[in-house]
Amino acid sequence: MPENDNTDTTGKTADETVRTITETARDHLSSRRTFLAGTAAVGGASLVGSTGTVLADHEGESGESEGSGDGDGSSGGMEEKESPSDLDILNYALTLEHLEAEFYAQGLEDFSDEELMNADILCDRFCVEAREKLPDYVRTVGEHEATHVEQLTAVVEQLGGTPVEAAEYDFGYEDASGFYETASALENTGVAAYAGAAPAIDNKEILSAALSIHSVEARHAGTVNLYSGASPFPDAFDQPKGMEEVVEIASQFIVSE
Repeated sequence: MPENDNTDTTGKTADETVRTITETARDHLSSRRTFLAGTAAVGGASLVGSTGTVLADHEGESGESEGSGDGDGSSGGMEEKESPSDLDILNYALTLEHLEAEFYAQGLEDFSDEELMNADILCDRFCVEAREKLPDYVRTVGEHEATHVEQLTAVVEQLGGTPVEAAEYDFGYEDASGFYETASALENTGVAAYAGAAPAIDNKEILSAALSIHSVEARHAGTVNLYSGASPFPDAFDQPKGMEEVVEIASQFIVSE
């Protein structure tokens, strides 16, 4: 994960950050709930099953099963929806990072540096020097996304969870201009997703790590917006998106489980 400004983690290597998060969060994340519980009716919920983000192992042995406890047993068969745990949110973030990492990997295979520098969407708005930087920018962003995947996977595993795996994707672009437009859509969705999920994170170390990724995703979005002809900073406040909405957007790119 990218370094953040938290004094507890500044200067640590990625592996040290993972260990710190693991040690401080293990007790806190003792309960692993089903990701996006109760959202099966949402149109994009197929993504949850297809990419393995469902954490099926409940804490049924904890003595908190339905009908047990000190209450009067009057639940009437109704089961309350549970908020996603920090581990669920980590797998949710990992789902998005897989999507973005594969997007850039595919784009770099599909387009030469020349094609990335001369996409029609650039419309001669940038000098040669600015265009020449674009392929390296794309490679750097792709490396960032791959790093996010590696570190989120490591944290989920060390916390005892099962990391969601990548799926097969179809991003729908036909040329370099379409690639940049899709990049803008994905990056802005990622920014909104982290903004929406962050308030639900309980553990401070995990929250700090998530915010450090969020700020990097925002930089990606601003840069891609600029080259795509949109404002790099369209609003004074980013509008967060909920999990269901983000999953529905992301599911459009999934072509197989």
